[in-house]
Amino acid sequence: EEDDFDDDDDDDFEEDKEQEKQLSKEEDDDEDDLMKSNRRNGVLSIKLAKAIKKDPSLWFNQISLLFPREKDSLPTWFCEHAETGMEFERSINDLKEINEFCEKKTLIEEIRQRLPFIVRYNCLSVETAPELFVYPNQEKGGQVSLSATALYNEPSYFNHSHKPNVSRWSIGDIMFFVTNQDVKAGRELCISYIESELLCESARIRSNLLEMDFEDVDDNDGSGEGENDETDGPVISLDVQDELLDMYPLDRLDEINRLIRQSRGDSNEEDIDMDVDEEEEDIFWFQCDTYRLEILLALTYESLGQSSKALKEWKKCIEFAEKKLPPADEGSIPLYVQAALCAASIGQESAAKHYADIALKNHDLIFGGGVNFFRKRYSEEMELELRSSSKALLGQAALDALWPV
Repeated sequence: EEDDFDDDDDDDFEEDKEQEKQLSKEEDDDEDDLMKSNRRNGVLSIKLAKAIKKDPSLWFNQISLLFPREKDSLPTWFCEHAETGMEFERSINDLKEINEFCEKKTLIEEIRQRLPFIVRYNCLSVETAPELFVYPNQEKGGQVSLSATALYNEPSYFNHSHKPNVSRWSIGDIMFFVTNQDVKAGRELCISYIESELLCESARIRSNLLEMDFEDVDDNDGSGEGENDETDGPVISLDVQDELLDMYPLDRLDEINRLIRQSRGDSNEEDIDMDVDEEEEDIFWFQCDTYRLEILLALTYESLGQSSKALKEWKKCIEFAEKKLPPADEGSIPLYVQAALCAASIGQESAAKHYADIALKNHDLIFGGGVNFFRKRYSEEMELELRSSSKALLGQAALDALWPV
């Protein structure tokens, strides 16, 4: 059939498309001139401004020396939480009451512009024992209430590497930095600015996740071509994991297996026959998505009393951790712990002891303190009733059997 509109209508349509493109470009340019901040970083900026008011030397001797050191090229800071943004403005204006700042409007303006960006580029997440499965559950001994964002002076000078030779861990607001491998004298010490399980992704994805002013380049530059630049993060987020865990175990089992097949790109005919949104077809899967799903699958098998199948999944998780995570990473320890407990529940004593020994060895490399500190950090973890087997070890009995003093 012939088109119902003539050439003039076609020209108008093309002109409208060009105008839409121009408007979209202008909106993107406006966003480039803004730096949005979450509430937590905004609150930290307020606390720092108040600390500077009490002790101006903090700004002159420490904070002002941190990156970024120039204010001229910085975009406008904007806090997504309006009340926090207004409180920050008040805390900056209060600096006028201090002798060191009262007659230096340009200095106050510098602090106003630079301080939120100093927080943005240098702050570190602070979490106590986040690798434990019990971590999110405060009622069962998890330490999630101690999670925070903090700015430390000397640690702010650590650069990022996708192959970090330094790990960090916290107890409350005290942070420890420990080399995770032998490091030759004169070699730079680097940490990772993103989660360990994301370091195996391509340089392009890592750079997008970092949201810094540098590219996280691989040894073989150019990886990640054709990937989605708009990727926000892994598909299997904490919210998705919670949704899966709320499902009835047998339904959860089917859904996790379907998602694992999808994440690997080997969906079967049943998956293809299902009604799938176009958005779901375009999902970009991270390598750690499969890993996270396999952990959930292991936990589901445990809850159904299928410990032999669960142990196979724990082994897959351990394989990912050993290949993809940095050396001596804390994330591998609870996997070995659960593999040990799982093996013990099905009578594989030698395998249980093997996994238990590796868990303790890795724990000691990172945290030190030997078996006593391990038992203290993992005491609540041993109380989790993850498996239905009558031979499952729990609490003090698990510690005494697999990690005796």
